[in-house]
Amino acid sequence: MKRFITKTSVLLMAGALVSGCATTDAPEPNFTPVEVAAGGYALKTTNAVIILDASSSMGESYQEWQKFAVAKATVRNLAATMPMGMGIMSGLRVYGRDAAIAGKHSVLFYGVDTFDRSGFQQALATVTGPGGRSPLADAIKGAACDLQDLGGNHAVIIVSDGKNMGSTPAVAAANAKQTYGDRLCIFPVLVGDDEGGRVLLEEIAAIGGCGTATNADALLDGKQMAAFVTDVFMGKALDADKDGVPDHLDRCPGTPAGVAVDASGCPLDADKDGVPDFKDKCPGTPAGVAVDADGCPLDTDKDGVPDYLDKCPGTPPGVKVDAHGCPITVLDASATTWTFDNINFDVGKADIQRSSYEVLDEISDALIVNPELKVVVEGHTDSTGNRALNVDLSQQRAQAVVDYLVNKGIASSRLSAIGYGPDRPIADNGTSDGRAKNRRVQFTKVD
Repeated sequence: MKRFITKTSVLLMAGALVSGCATTDAPEPNFTPVEVAAGGYALKTTNAVIILDASSSMGESYQEWQKFAVAKATVRNLAATMPMGMGIMSGLRVYGRDAAIAGKHSVLFYGVDTFDRSGFQQALATVTGPGGRSPLADAIKGAACDLQDLGGNHAVIIVSDGKNMGSTPAVAAANAKQTYGDRLCIFPVLVGDDEGGRVLLEEIAAIGGCGTATNADALLDGKQMAAFVTDVFMGKALDADKDGVPDHLDRCPGTPAGVAVDASGCPLDADKDGVPDFKDKCPGTPAGVAVDADGCPLDTDKDGVPDYLDKCPGTPPGVKVDAHGCPITVLDASATTWTFDNINFDVGKADIQRSSYEVLDEISDALIVNPELKVVVEGHTDSTGNRALNVDLSQQRAQAVVDYLVNKGIASSRLSAIGYGPDRPIADNGTSDGRAKNRRVQFTKVD
């Protein structure tokens, strides 16, 4: 593919253009380009040939300008707006002038090559004025040939007044469409207000099927030109993480599939704790509560009661607590003795029954949360049987309780054991109920 026409051809064409009725310094509409957000979109059209009408009718005045000046400015503004660095292949084809001088009915002034704004604008600058016939059909045929070796989708953008051209341009457009099918879209841009030209260009757009006919007046504004370029070249907005928010608007790229997001593409966080809902194992955390990586309120002492509800922070590990995070203790701090008739032993032995482990563990917890407390563990029996044996058995049972608590981590220096046998009854040994009350373990506080 050739980038520019030969130097000789340029000189010939420039001479032909100067021979028309235009001047090289014809005034043009002002224009401020607006950048297209190309990085956020997939490229729909990869190749484009822009056809510029430089025929004699373009030398006519339109509003305060010359048609050719408007057309050339439109093409230049288009090039100023087209994104670079996306691999777009572009070409500039011009028709008009005196065929006897130029030797051709249309000439490829630039490309087709990777779009380079500076190179394109330099080529456009060599088109200095209108003249000659209006062989738009030949230009369309030429554009179709320009695209024949290129893959991807094509656009042909025609900037013309469409005046006095007959039906052959529509036939050429139909042939190009038949060749490329859905890969080709045609975008005519009408310069001026010739009714016949408008009808022809709209017909050509309809033949293309996927392009639109536009008036050059609508492209004088930078934003409108940017919208036109977006329509021609840009496909759907890129959305790499498929969350429904295009990449150029997505503040949280890489969201896992299926995760609900907000308008910025960030995962929802209903309780505003900084942990998105799809990771939050504790949804509904009250506002302002500190949470861990799972979105659950912090529980520094690991007692099962979160810090913001814990009225007794710093509870030792393993200690049972109430709903306020305070230890559940069986050793009431206001008392000096504590009696338990539910610490049971095998009959005639000092072996603690498993049913007693729970209350002993609670006693252990109470001693843990009261590290200054020292106690004497007292063993008591009823009066049944030999007194000496009962005293010895009560001593063994009291020591068994001490050993159990030591195994739970209570310092042995805080515990001592003594067996009183039947000597300190608290009920009548003459009744079964009284004897049951006398068979007990009692803890007494010592200084």
